[in-house]
Amino acid sequence: MATTQKVSPTQVLDALAARPRVSAAELAEALGIGQSTAAKHLAALEAAGAARREPGGREAGRRLADRWSTTAAAVEDPPAEPDGVPADTGDAPAEGAARSADRLGRGALGALVREYLSARPSEDLGPTQVGKGLGRSQGAVSNALARLEAAGEIRLVSASPRRYQIVGDR
Repeated sequence: MATTQKVSPTQVLDALAARPRVSAAELAEALGIGQSTAAKHLAALEAAGAARREPGGREAGRRLADRWSTTAAAVEDPPAEPDGVPADTGDAPAEGAARSADRLGRGALGALVREYLSARPSEDLGPTQVGKGLGRSQGAVSNALARLEAAGEIRLVSASPRRYQIVGDR
C-alpha cells in the first residue's frame, strides 16, 4: 500500500506523461499516493481536457481497469490547477465544482420550501411532495419544514402523514 503524500495536478500529469496507458492503481503506486486520490486527480485532469480515459472493458467476466494517458493539448499547454483538486492535496472531490454549484447557501432551502408552499396555499403538502417538486432531498426538506413550523411560517395540518400549509401571506 502506498503512503499518502501531497501531490499537485502537475506532478500527476508529469507522471501520466511518463507512463502512457497506465491504470489509476499503477499511477498511485508510482506517485506514492492512494488509489482513490489518484483517481480523483485523473478525473479532474480529464474534465480539464488534459487526460484521456480508455475504458478497460471485461475479460472472462472480470472488469479490467481503465487506462489513462495525456492528451496532446496537455503536452503543449499543461492546464492550470484544475477545479476540484487543490494543489496541496488530492482529498477534494473530483467533481467538487459541479456539486458546489448545486449546493444551496445557508437558509436557501427554507426559502425555496416557503415559496413552494406559498404557490400552493390550499394544498396540504408533505416532505416527499415538496422534495420531489423542488428536486431536493426529502430529509433536507423535512428539516426545513420543521424549522419553518417552529418559526410559525407554516403550520402542521396533519401529523400522520405529516402535511403542512403556509400561514397566510408573509
